[in-house]
Amino acid sequence: MDYGIALLLAGERALMKAAGEIAEDFDLPQLAARVLITIRFQPGQTVRELREQLHATTPTLARILGDLDQRGFVERRRSEQGDRRTRCLYLSHEGKRLTDPATLTMRENLRAAYRTAGSGAVSGVRAVLEALL
Repeated sequence: MDYGIALLLAGERALMKAAGEIAEDFDLPQLAARVLITIRFQPGQTVRELREQLHATTPTLARILGDLDQRGFVERRRSEQGDRRTRCLYLSHEGKRLTDPATLTMRENLRAAYRTAGSGAVSGVRAVLEALL
């Protein structure tokens, strides 16, 4: 079990290395790059949901979202469901463009890992990860 946990953590670091390149290239804090990648793959989250997922403090996330909003990387849209006052987070066109290289790198890394592991392993990995959620 410990080895499995170590592998999951190492895998997450390997995938998120691409997000770190966003931070370096655009002079952003690491958390800002994680915010962009998270919104890219899970659009429509509320600020509260994002804060809980990233384990960020309210002031820190507010500062980062404010900066990303000011730079034109994120958009806040009214919720389509439930409370219409709720604002959901999405990447702007510029935010998508900014995260495209990291997204392609992540996809290529995952694709290569899947090829190495074999097709039978892919469904097993997905089942384990979905069970963790």
